[in-house]
Amino acid sequence: MSRIEQALEKAVKLREMTAEVLAEAAVPSPPRTAPHVFDAGDSSLDAARVDRHVVSITDPHSAAAEQYKKLKARIIAATAKSRQNAIMITSSDAGEGKSLTAVNLAAVLANEIDYTVLLVDADLRNPTVHKYLGIDQKRGLSEYLQGKVELPEVLIKTGIGKLVVLLAGEPPENAAELLSSERMKLLVKELKHRYGDRYIIIDTSPLLVTADPIALGSAMDGVLLVVQEGRTSQKAAKQALSLMKGWNVLGVIFNNVSEYLSKNKYEHYYRYGKKTGQKESEKNGGQTDNG
Repeated sequence: MSRIEQALEKAVKLREMTAEVLAEAAVPSPPRTAPHVFDAGDSSLDAARVDRHVVSITDPHSAAAEQYKKLKARIIAATAKSRQNAIMITSSDAGEGKSLTAVNLAAVLANEIDYTVLLVDADLRNPTVHKYLGIDQKRGLSEYLQGKVELPEVLIKTGIGKLVVLLAGEPPENAAELLSSERMKLLVKELKHRYGDRYIIIDTSPLLVTADPIALGSAMDGVLLVVQEGRTSQKAAKQALSLMKGWNVLGVIFNNVSEYLSKNKYEHYYRYGKKTGQKESEKNGGQTDNG
């Protein structure tokens, strides 16, 4: 049994974190129908339409958001020196929080001074990145792979740090063929090598549901597997890991650990310097810990 499988088994059995505790994964409600300009020059993302579970944007000083920041730090530590900048995020089954993880990780990375981020929704069958960000779904990766548009036409500048998004586009009938095409291989190669300071975060469909991630995994610099507390079975997680043999698995993300987030004794530190910190100062006679 590999070290990753041992860590995963321990996480499933004991419900302990194996890599990072992340925010609750919930299906977002459909975005409101406010107009949105869909082109490379757009930076008018409406923050009011961003799903509340994207805590890296909607509640950046929360305990949940802090876990994404920790994950970001580990990703940078593991990949920056070797310039491993293309990272795929997947899960064993649907509804385990992979897309939410991808959006939150991309958002915190984009706020780093030294990095730009391209978030790619490569889940062409069931795209959700646009819902989490409150963007109306139009043209995207699907249309690009079909040769209907050029890349600059479908890149969205979000205005959130240095985050650019490539949405999935309209779901095609031949998703697996498009993602395994030569055009997709060339796109990944170009994205990886054009800008050394850019992280490419790619959200894909679940490993046990479709063959789509298999076409991408070997081309990635690193892969993260999302498992959800109380939902992902040990059998399903092991099956997913078996499909990832030969890939650079950066780690397993243990998602939706509600008990940890609700009882975290360090919550007041996450909001240090905000209103919560001010109240702590007042209670302590005007003294705060600046350590």
